[in-house]
Amino acid sequence: MSEPVSSEQLAALFHRTAKGMFRGHRPHDRHGRHEVPEGQTRHAQDRILSILAERESMSQRELLEMLHIRSASLSELVIKLEKHGHIARQRDAKDKRGFLLRLIDSGRAALSAHQRRHTESAANFFSVLTETERNTLFALLNRLLAAWEADEAAREETSDSANGGKQ
Repeated sequence: MSEPVSSEQLAALFHRTAKGMFRGHRPHDRHGRHEVPEGQTRHAQDRILSILAERESMSQRELLEMLHIRSASLSELVIKLEKHGHIARQRDAKDKRGFLLRLIDSGRAALSAHQRRHTESAANFFSVLTETERNTLFALLNRLLAAWEADEAAREETSDSANGGKQ
């Protein structure tokens, strides 16, 4: 009889699996880094393109609040996306100090290419599972996520009531 699997073992395996899924099946350079062919974007850039695709335009401040990253990191990403011709940046008419960002045609094309690669990678990643295994994994992940979300909501509610409903 085998030893029971610990929560730490599950967490470590889940992390490794998620990391593999996140990275996809992209080639690596000699230093183990993912090679990103010219014109393709990295994950953080793809996330920005996805967010901008949902809106006509948005300020860098709004984007910063959504991404929860440092201002300097966002500025670097925006500069790269602008340099590659994926986004346009213009002064905000309401806030002269800020900029509005919007997705342009080459950004839409880059996002579409990313989505195709992601779909192919996911299909390849899960191809080793039978339909029954996929359904079981889907149900288990949904159960874990629902429990986590309920726990988070309870924590936020407790935090809000401790702060007198003020945020």
